[in-house]
Amino acid sequence: MKIREIMDCLFSVCTLGEKVEDVINKMQKKNSSYIIVIDKKNIYRGILTITSLIQSIDKNKDTIDSLVEVIETVSENEDISKLKVVNHEIIPVINDQKNVMGVINLKSVIEFLNERMTKYKDKYPGDIKSTPRLTSKYTIDNIIGESKDILLLKERIIAAAKTKSTVLILGETGTGKELVAHAITSLSSRRHQPFVRLNCAAIPETLLESELFGYEQGAFTGAIKGGNDGKFLMANNGTIFLDEIGDMQLNLQSKILRVLQEREIEKIGGQYPIPIDVRVIAATHEDLMELVRDNKFRRDLFYRLHVIPIQIPPIRNRREDIPLLVEHFNRIISKQLNITPPKIEESFINKILKYRWPGNVRELQNVVEMAVNFSNGIVNESHIPEYIIEDIEQTSHNELEGLRATTNETERDAILKALEKYNGNKIKVAKYLGISRSNLYYKIKKLEIDT
Repeated sequence: MKIREIMDCLFSVCTLGEKVEDVINKMQKKNSSYIIVIDKKNIYRGILTITSLIQSIDKNKDTIDSLVEVIETVSENEDISKLKVVNHEIIPVINDQKNVMGVINLKSVIEFLNERMTKYKDKYPGDIKSTPRLTSKYTIDNIIGESKDILLLKERIIAAAKTKSTVLILGETGTGKELVAHAITSLSSRRHQPFVRLNCAAIPETLLESELFGYEQGAFTGAIKGGNDGKFLMANNGTIFLDEIGDMQLNLQSKILRVLQEREIEKIGGQYPIPIDVRVIAATHEDLMELVRDNKFRRDLFYRLHVIPIQIPPIRNRREDIPLLVEHFNRIISKQLNITPPKIEESFINKILKYRWPGNVRELQNVVEMAVNFSNGIVNESHIPEYIIEDIEQTSHNELEGLRATTNETERDAILKALEKYNGNKIKVAKYLGISRSNLYYKIKKLEIDT
């Protein structure tokens, strides 16, 4: 297990050069006995403790710089078993760029130990934490890419993980919205709590309410004995991921709004509201503002969801990541097939870089899987599906026609201006444009210029 899986992502920071008084106020507001110190480039520089700040009173220090204590850090990718014993309350956790990603403290270690201890206990069927599907299974490392857009996306994920606020993930189909939801949860303080997922578009409207909020015994015909808790109660103290929320009907949208506002739910057939503590992460491929204008999505719910918006870029906007994604899927698929990963030839990469990828990462993964299955140790241009080849050729044809149209319009405009300048004198016009008279007559006829 990696350090990042147990670190606490809720921590306070201050910057070198800040006044002692301001930093004390920050620590007081957060009720914290320490604060992480960074520089203006977000690089780790040390920590400040209550003890060091108390000592500053007698030393009459204005800024914190000379009070900073440098504590040895650990990498987020380091194995927990290699964690050294230290005489400090916290251990800062950094990434490869020396940015602070979290801290190892008493709280995070106890949560880790409690989780490990539960493996040795008999647990009754249906216990939430013992159900593998109710935990996040992907991390930020599963998001492949080195483009500027992906680095920015990872920054937003890390920022979102540090809060409890509602997140709205926006992106086209196949961009990896659920992957981002998993990554946020795996970095958050709720990573050891339930992570419940529900695709709002995959469940009929008549069943969606009972799936979300549950029902009491006898609430309707067919209700199971003992009732049902529903997804929100299953996610209590954890996170619920509502995928394709743009497809949710208006009557249910109002109930989701109530959950976000009042932090309580009501089961179907229930008599009393039930308080819950659930973080909501929603996602959609729809343009929610357009749905709002069409009265298909509640404006007030949009504002409630749009607290931390995260936009996932389509891969056509980050084509430099495509070779990395191909190699990544090649390794994974080959491992699943128990074969040696085939060599990916440049002809394959060069060709697929020209494709639009309307299905985004999901479509790319399917294409690589097909290519690996049909390869004989080598993946080349011949393994690209015919529909992709046809689309590339059609796109190239359309671009060429568009270029020709632009060129013709430019030529026509230049000839008309020259004819006007020289009062229709074609000898002077031809000389001015640098072409022969016969060529000028040909272009006038071709471009249908009235002289």
